[in-house]
Amino acid sequence: MTHSHFLSRLKKSSMLALIASPLFAGAVAAAPQIMAVASTDLDVPVTCEGGTCSVELSSICLQEHRASPIIGTAYYVHGDTGFKLTGKTEQGQEISLSHLDLKIEAARGHNAIKVGFREVDIRKYGEMSVQISVPENLSIVPMPIANDVNPQTDDDIAAATGPMRQLASSMIDQDTRKRDAAELINQTINRLPWRGRATDAERQDALDAYGEITRTSGFSSGARSNADAVMNECESRTAAGSLTLRQCLGSWHDRLVGKLNTKYWQQLKTGS
Repeated sequence: MTHSHFLSRLKKSSMLALIASPLFAGAVAAAPQIMAVASTDLDVPVTCEGGTCSVELSSICLQEHRASPIIGTAYYVHGDTGFKLTGKTEQGQEISLSHLDLKIEAARGHNAIKVGFREVDIRKYGEMSVQISVPENLSIVPMPIANDVNPQTDDDIAAATGPMRQLASSMIDQDTRKRDAAELINQTINRLPWRGRATDAERQDALDAYGEITRTSGFSSGARSNADAVMNECESRTAAGSLTLRQCLGSWHDRLVGKLNTKYWQQLKTGS
């Protein structure tokens, strides 16, 4: 598949994101979707801005019948296995930070989540870089809300985080071209400022890092080709104007993950 054909197919699928849009949700309060957080083969950098350290991760909706979460919807990790958070000091010492109190919230519907913590919580360690990784089969559940007319029951949670989560894992892992391309794109997203346009230096550093990560990732040529097509498109589109590189990459990331999500929904409906 050529780069232009790949991008064209993604553009045609952009309407799929409306399937679970909150615009179609009822006005009454009801729990949104339980989500799967995509496992990572590569550690993802955590950046600190304005006293908060945060990272964006890929997610998949496990419950098509429920509404997509709005930005900022709070979630918690289901089960005993959570994110692996590691700090590395200037002297090269690695420190486990998985004990930190993490805030998990929806970032862009059901395609991306934001995981963060207070920067003050790591100041005692001095200057350090922080990275996060996601183990297999990690699921997040929306925090209970008051007066919920359709709460997540124990049975709902057990089904979504059990057999439905296993099916999602198998479906995602089978499509490495999209899954790994999304992971490569996410590496660049997390090297750019959350708000506003990146400086020329920040932009170039992120693009240089992408090139190095892509070369050493071990991902297939198909995944790298898909990611390259998106990177080239966004680099060109955001050289000038109001659209930022992060916004452009986030949009394409969501289309890739959205296609994976749709495959999962279709497979779920067949009863396989």
